[in-house]
Amino acid sequence: MYAPADRAVLADHLRGVQTIALSSTDAHGLCKWACLDVDQPEALPQLLALGTQLARRGLSGFVEASRRGGHLWLCFATPVPASAARPAVQHALAQIQADGQEVPSLELYPDTARVGALGHAVRLPLGVHQLTGQRYPLFDAEGRPCAFRSLETAMRFVLEGPTVPLNVLHGAGDVLDAPHGVQPSVDRPFTRASLAHGHPDRVGTISPMIRWVDAHVSPLDLLAELAPDAELRRVGRGYLGWCVFHDDRAADATGQPGTPSLYVVQDRRYGWSWRCLSTNCLHHLGPMRHSFRLFQELLGVTCAAALREACAWWPEADPEREADDALACPPGQ
Repeated sequence: MYAPADRAVLADHLRGVQTIALSSTDAHGLCKWACLDVDQPEALPQLLALGTQLARRGLSGFVEASRRGGHLWLCFATPVPASAARPAVQHALAQIQADGQEVPSLELYPDTARVGALGHAVRLPLGVHQLTGQRYPLFDAEGRPCAFRSLETAMRFVLEGPTVPLNVLHGAGDVLDAPHGVQPSVDRPFTRASLAHGHPDRVGTISPMIRWVDAHVSPLDLLAELAPDAELRRVGRGYLGWCVFHDDRAADATGQPGTPSLYVVQDRRYGWSWRCLSTNCLHHLGPMRHSFRLFQELLGVTCAAALREACAWWPEADPEREADDALACPPGQ
């Protein structure tokens, strides 16, 4: 049975009055954590080794023992789409295996990214297990079991522990460093011909012009020309800047300053793509967007109008395609 977890319920869990398990996603498909669950006798040393490998890839967390093995918890500073969290972890695990490191058989939560479906519930740390009567230990970064003097100290260990940066989650799956020589647009002149690292067969649209723009034009260049206030900077394997579709710079309810949330990446399979990482922005929902969509949104026009503009901006893409392309615009654009 699912029910809201308020402060009283959480307090009862910490005191050992009851044991609660939290849903791994909410009704909006967002999650605040991911959990790698290993149920086998040698789980703890495996999870500790795995935690070290994940931390090297920007996914730092902490290990907790469990009745049948252990959990590796990865916490996020803000709720993120499960559709971004799951691929990020799966991609990191695949990299670890490719490097010849062992990845134990495990279950990954959230186990769903579907909006409207609550994810599988996982027992919250620091409580007393009702079957065994034990409060299972947490482990520090050196792999040593923690001996906390009080529940307050244990809670501080969890709440003040490392969180996974948003840029590590975003665009995971085939995320690559930018090609050699490619720098953020704010650091180099804008050229409308843009990058020549095109993969026109990898863009899912029937419009030749849209495919050409997605394959040949970098979002970095579009933002530098049409929205220089985005101020994109290299972060990890992508670029992060101020979102131009909502107010990133405004302070939050606690008075904390805003943080950049517009993320641009290039991956091996899909080329350049972008989205906003903030749940306050409409552009954080759905699949990754490509260059033509950014061009259209920055101009604030319909798809047909953006196609006409694209023919003027990039005549080398064959402007005679415009008439046919106008019939190929996605519905509603």
